Amino acid sequence: MQQATYDSRIQTARQAMKQSGLRVIVLESGAAMLHLSGVRWGRSERTFALVLPAEGEPAWVVPGFEVMRARELIRAGADIRAWEEDENPFEKIAQALRDRGITSGRVGIDDNLRFFVFDGIRTHAPKLEFVSVGSVLKTAGL
Repeated sequence: MQQATYDSRIQTARQAMKQSGLRVIVLESGAAMLHLSGVRWGRSERTFALVLPAEGEPAWVVPGFEVMRARELIRAGADIRAWEEDENPFEKIAQALRDRGITSGRVGIDDNLRFFVFDGIRTHAPKLEFVSVGSVLKTAGL
């Protein structure tokens, strides 16, 4: 599929995010990430996530030993943050949010986001309000 298709889907999602009062959405590998970005990544115990703000550059949080492969697949955004085995990927996600000025407000999370990922992010970004992003994804064609 053409990159323009994914760029269009991201723009549609961003418009829906703004209408829903969401500052950002956080996606884990799966159908939503694939639909919006074209990145197909199998789930494992190692977190691979997309932080997609309503405005500004996306951030990717990926396992350190997979960063080269991730760079080959990622076309939306150049902010790729690798986490090593002795680091916390959820702190990396929270830092990506803070770097985008998102320290409060509503954050959309995919309904398929695993609880341990959600809980880890929530622990490192406790002032955020987490809500389902289902309607935004539906608007974006998923």
